[in-house]
Amino acid sequence: MVSATTPQKPCKNFRQTSVRILKKVLEKNKINLAKEISDWALSRYKQPAKSLQSKAVVNLVRGKNVFLLAGTGFGKSRIPEMYYELIPKHTGAVVLVLNPLDSLGDNQVIEKQAAGFTAINLTKLTFNPVEARKIQKGTYQFVYLSPEIFLNSKLWDSVYFSRKFQGRLALVVADE
Repeated sequence: MVSATTPQKPCKNFRQTSVRILKKVLEKNKINLAKEISDWALSRYKQPAKSLQSKAVVNLVRGKNVFLLAGTGFGKSRIPEMYYELIPKHTGAVVLVLNPLDSLGDNQVIEKQAAGFTAINLTKLTFNPVEARKIQKGTYQFVYLSPEIFLNSKLWDSVYFSRKFQGRLALVVADE
């Protein structure tokens, strides 16, 4: 499940943040936007985006929630990367990824760092007030954490519900 937080035309009761997609991207029609996403993927990953990947990113750009059920190796974790590339860099945007296993988060952090992104996997051992401040300040572009930390950590609550973090939150992804 991937959820965008900044629609082009806000729906009633839809939460908006200060993170916005580039205007030139929003003005593209679905076909041109999908082509741009696929071309970007080709230059970045040396292969074009799969049709479902492009469609997912286009829907996120349009402010829609996306649910994608696909097998291991499909490239689901690239969707947030593709979406992130459409956000102006000066916003200090953050993608939040909920994942069930710390080891999964560790692997994703390694992949994101190899792709040139800043990322952290919050675990009981790594999440502390110093990291909380770094997250609020926008040090990390991708933040991975377990549902337990997301739901049961007072420290996480202080980060998540802060204006600074909410102003940077671009996308929430529930992995697996």
